[in-house]
Amino acid sequence: MFRATRLAATTSPRNLSCMKSDVSSSVLTNASASAEEAEKVRDVYKKWGYLHAKTSPFLNNNSNSPLLDYLKDNNVSPDLQQEMGDVYCSDISVQYMHIPDTEKQTFITQLIQNPPVLSTYDKVRMAKVTLRSESVDKFLSLKFSNLKLYGCEGAEGMLVFCQRLFEECSSNKVEDVVIAMPHRGRISLLTECLEFPYDRLLHKYSGNYEYHSTEGGTGDVLSHLWTSVSLSQCDGVNVTLLPNPSHLEVASSVALGKVRAKMRDHSTEPFYGDNENYPLALLIHGDAAFVGQGISFENAQMSKLSGFNTHGSIHLITNNMIGFTSQMENRTSSFSVADIGKMYDVPVITVNGLNTDAINHAVTMAMKWRTRYKEDVIIDLQCYRLYGHNQHDEPRFTNPRMYKIVDELKSLPISLSEELLSKNAVEKNFIEFTKSTCSNELSDVFSKLTDNFQPQKTAFLKKWSGLRQANSALTTWLTGYPLPDLKYIGLKSVEIPHDFTPHPTLYRSHINKRIKMMETGEKIDWSMAESLAFGSLMMQGFNVRISGEDVPRGTFSHRHVALYDQVSEETITPINHIVSHQPSQVEAVNSLLSEEGVVGFEYGYSLENPNSLCLWEAQFGDFFNPAQVMYDQYVVTGECKWILQSGLVSLLPHGYDGNGPDHTSARPERWLQLSDSSETEADGDNVNVQIVNLTTPAQYFHVLRRQLVRPFRKPLVVMSPKGLLRSPDAVSTLVEFGDGTTFQRVLGDNSVNPSSVKRVLITSGKHYFTLRTKREELGDTSTAIIRIEELCPFPSQELQKELLKYNSAELVWCQEEARNQGAWSFVHPRVENILGIKLKYAGRPVCPAVAVGVSKWHKEEVKQILADAFSHVS
Repeated sequence: MFRATRLAATTSPRNLSCMKSDVSSSVLTNASASAEEAEKVRDVYKKWGYLHAKTSPFLNNNSNSPLLDYLKDNNVSPDLQQEMGDVYCSDISVQYMHIPDTEKQTFITQLIQNPPVLSTYDKVRMAKVTLRSESVDKFLSLKFSNLKLYGCEGAEGMLVFCQRLFEECSSNKVEDVVIAMPHRGRISLLTECLEFPYDRLLHKYSGNYEYHSTEGGTGDVLSHLWTSVSLSQCDGVNVTLLPNPSHLEVASSVALGKVRAKMRDHSTEPFYGDNENYPLALLIHGDAAFVGQGISFENAQMSKLSGFNTHGSIHLITNNMIGFTSQMENRTSSFSVADIGKMYDVPVITVNGLNTDAINHAVTMAMKWRTRYKEDVIIDLQCYRLYGHNQHDEPRFTNPRMYKIVDELKSLPISLSEELLSKNAVEKNFIEFTKSTCSNELSDVFSKLTDNFQPQKTAFLKKWSGLRQANSALTTWLTGYPLPDLKYIGLKSVEIPHDFTPHPTLYRSHINKRIKMMETGEKIDWSMAESLAFGSLMMQGFNVRISGEDVPRGTFSHRHVALYDQVSEETITPINHIVSHQPSQVEAVNSLLSEEGVVGFEYGYSLENPNSLCLWEAQFGDFFNPAQVMYDQYVVTGECKWILQSGLVSLLPHGYDGNGPDHTSARPERWLQLSDSSETEADGDNVNVQIVNLTTPAQYFHVLRRQLVRPFRKPLVVMSPKGLLRSPDAVSTLVEFGDGTTFQRVLGDNSVNPSSVKRVLITSGKHYFTLRTKREELGDTSTAIIRIEELCPFPSQELQKELLKYNSAELVWCQEEARNQGAWSFVHPRVENILGIKLKYAGRPVCPAVAVGVSKWHKEEVKQILADAFSHVS
């Protein structure tokens, strides 16, 4: 397999006329070569020319390759070699012959052969942008020499690409661009392309909080700054540069989800109608991260799926040819860091990051491809990194040969400016004047900064206006809905056309069952409660999106929001037809087998519009594990770091049923640890995440509706049921959903006389039914069972109100999880510190695994838990 060798002297691989051959059977010259023979040569160059492109000074592209073999075996004329080399082996090359579509191949060939001309005026503008970037990096490194900077030096071509792309978006009526990018060059992009104010930047660099003082949070580091702006120089194109954590590549999934939500807002049809001006995702990657992080493959896999595609993302790899300190050959086992594109039939444009004309050509090709085919494209911008990982890092420790070449290179700003000077397109002092002007602007702003400076507010604007940050009080909201309307919604949720043939089992167990529920108002189950929540929210103008593996049917075959005709396989979603021309819709998406990428996508979706209920359902509760980065870095910390609210709902099936260590626990202890709930003071609505473990369908209905009824958004984690989905004990009456009803954080016990109670068992979730059943078996009247439905924010006042009924009773926390898991370590200190009550424990002993894998042991553990819980019963 051909691979470019590392760090050889710079050559001129376009001119391959030095290749000679003793084979004379196919001598081609300009005078005698037939068009057919010339086309054969062109085909070889189209397929293999990229192996010899002049896109990087660090690569020797003259190793063995199919192209050289062909030229060796066929005496191709020097003139034809030069002609082909100028087109296919220059400062820009395209890998596209792997795309199995001749029409697309022809389209790209035409784009390659017809490069656009970048005017002198535009080149002057690009020179100014990149020179100012150099000045910004230098100013910051001098003024804040103790801080680590991740400058753009050596990669200024990225700025040229982005600036020209924004201008192309304006020309093509693309109104919105969402960017995900890592730290490298971020500050330069913010200030020189995205109009980020110098005063806000320097205020942050001086060690201050980057948001308005009324926007409470923790802030984040300099290299994670973000912005949303309407670009004045690009006819108001709206650009959002998303905040990024230091976990590389994860921001890309978030950007894709946000773009998908924007697409829905742009569409005049309920589901993403055709629109030439679809919002654009610009995903900027580091070379080693793009090819090394598995989430890149998850994002690529989503690109053409109906529930996730964004009609073409533009991927820009800022290819420094080095991964932190790692040499080029340690980044990937394939030829190129962009080879992931070949798996998904994506064109890969490799471009010399020091050549402005080539970069402009790449922008034009990318936009035309995306506009025509609504598919992804990858640009491999090959450049370099002037310093190490930061300006204090010495790259020559590990890459001495590379940096001998770097030392001899002229930066793009300088080489472009010198080109303009040679053509008398700018004044002689152009370079010095541009840099000093920028430096003086920065110095002037810095000198005028005071401690009283307040950055402009960034939160709760546009679609989010009218919302606010949550307060420190714990509030209750009326979430019920008129009963006649709920009955109508419930019946409509299973109304099918007369010529539709559902599965006979579903006709009996789903359609007829729901009709009976609505007629009697009894035995409302979890699936029905969810549909009533979705339908009532839609009637109030809210959209709903739920995704995950097996979501339309439900992992446990309980949801069936979509029905499939058993003859034609036509799919219908009855709840989307409650009323004619229903503007709000449920989008139930069967996701690919991915957690990290999909959770990031849904989080991004939830950021865009507060008037959509966005849910992700894990197939089993522990399947959130692969998405832990998304939860840690975005979902539960996004508001405090970046003042970005999300109402994302995570449905995590949870409960011990003897099925072993996997598929049992949604790890409530981890979620509780991620919260900022206080152990010593009462919680309020402002706690960063809500965590519930519910016992009735009505509670599920109310907690979903509460997500959109309140004037703020918080992520919600639901320890959702498995066996309870069909349990005759875990049902509700329709009255519990009606006007005036609400979510109850604590459910007391009305089945016992408080004066007779010797022990109060406090529990949460499914375990309540196990305890209740045992109490009934014992005929016990001395035990009360209190359910904490919402663990976080911790409902100390509601719990105290219930406990006051049992002044002389012993209090025991009882759970089915192991002692080092579940909610014990969360509930225990809060009950003792806030309520001043000693709490005992009944549950499994500590265990490194979630559960045992031996069914007999599982049954013995259950027996012991119940014995401990009811040890006071004689």
